[in-house]
Amino acid sequence: MNLNRTNKAILQQLKANGRMSWQQIGKAVHLTGQAVAARVQQLEEQGLINGYTIRQKHVERHFVTMFMERLDFDGFEAFLIAEPRIEQAYKITGEGCYQFEFISNEKGDLDTFLNTLLRYGTYKVSSAIRCVK
Repeated sequence: MNLNRTNKAILQQLKANGRMSWQQIGKAVHLTGQAVAARVQQLEEQGLINGYTIRQKHVERHFVTMFMERLDFDGFEAFLIAEPRIEQAYKITGEGCYQFEFISNEKGDLDTFLNTLLRYGTYKVSSAIRCVK
């Protein structure tokens, strides 16, 4: 199969939104859904389409140990629960009062977040370098 104008249009539709149905792509490129499916299968067989991927934004994981200076544990826990960038949070024994995992998607997220923590106490931060498991 040649990479003609219609096949290029199908590839463009898939690149823009890989979740489109064959019918939706067909409307955009003036084919039936069955014709689009057949062309996509041929493009796969020829190696022009060799996989489908999901790309996630880069995220950074930071592990924060919190040392409370005030006895406002209820207020701090409400703060943790309301913060969508915290994945896990634990009240702990040993070193510190709380330990939690903060996920940042944008540069500067961590710095801004850490500044808000200062109203509750001090903290220690460790950042993930790579995932082992």
